[in-house]
Amino acid sequence: MSRAPTDAQALVPEFEAPEFLRKKCDQMQADAPYFGLGFRKARLDPEVHERLLAHFRANIEYFRAEGVIDEIGTAAKGNIATLLFEDEGFNARLAEDLRPLHEAWAGRPLVLSHCYGIRCYQRGTFLYNHVDRQPHFISSTICVDHVLKSPWPLHIESVDGEVSQVNMEPGEFIFYEGTRLVHGRPYPLDGDYYAGIFVHYYPADRSIVTTDK
Repeated sequence: MSRAPTDAQALVPEFEAPEFLRKKCDQMQADAPYFGLGFRKARLDPEVHERLLAHFRANIEYFRAEGVIDEIGTAAKGNIATLLFEDEGFNARLAEDLRPLHEAWAGRPLVLSHCYGIRCYQRGTFLYNHVDRQPHFISSTICVDHVLKSPWPLHIESVDGEVSQVNMEPGEFIFYEGTRLVHGRPYPLDGDYYAGIFVHYYPADRSIVTTDK
């Protein structure tokens, strides 16, 4: 059944993370600093998005099945959960182009931790709620493209436990504090695919991550 738009209404998560993953995430979250930023939705410069979209479409044939990841599952038996294509040079240039935006949001100089993807989620795929590993302190999840029948929003929780469900259209992205804010997509993807890329940074002043807890 198709789901209604959700920006103003939270979906009930259909998949609860297994106990081992919840315990791991609880510990990771407790060990991470919080910068008081939370999350914010934004839009890429159109030229940057066009570059990403062209890169995605030009390399469709090179996407391969991704290995097993604890946080990712599929409700569609026999389906591959995610396909992955990574171009280290392209990703490095993208991350450098986006660094000033992340620095402006974070209010401090940043260093690249990792730029991952493009990952293409397939029909039926879901992401258990989780937090990111250190040092992915200042992050963004970018929607490159999608073909969906129903919204597949990012479920994200504030440090106070307030739940938001944020839809993204191609060219939109969300800044978020990945090591502290629980996030995921705990409902199956209803559509053909959702393609995203993920950029992670850490403060240039590494002492901040221990003194700001």
